[in-house]
Amino acid sequence: MSFARTVLLVAASAAFGIATSLPIAHAQQAKSLTVTYANGKFQPSALHAPANTPLALTVKNLNAKSMEFESAALRVEKVIDAKSEGVINLRPLKPGKYDFYDDFGGKADGTLTVE
Repeated sequence: MSFARTVLLVAASAAFGIATSLPIAHAQQAKSLTVTYANGKFQPSALHAPANTPLALTVKNLNAKSMEFESAALRVEKVIDAKSEGVINLRPLKPGKYDFYDDFGGKADGTLTVE
């Protein structure tokens, strides 16, 4: 077997190994969390989630005006229109506490604890 053919065979094997492992890495199901925003407060204001798991955070805004879900720790800014909801997909997180707040109202805040 020639050197070029050996290199090609090794590269093809590596590419196949990477391609077949991708579905396994993305097969991890996202954990769903929901927080409601009403009367200037998040309910619940303390959320809990498992570490190293993707999260799908649904934010329901029950107020008559828009709010902005913001978190520097989570690297998220999302405007949620009045009387609507939005989903924020979060990458798998390391254990810790991640603060969030309404950037428009300024008073409501909460914490996501990842363990």
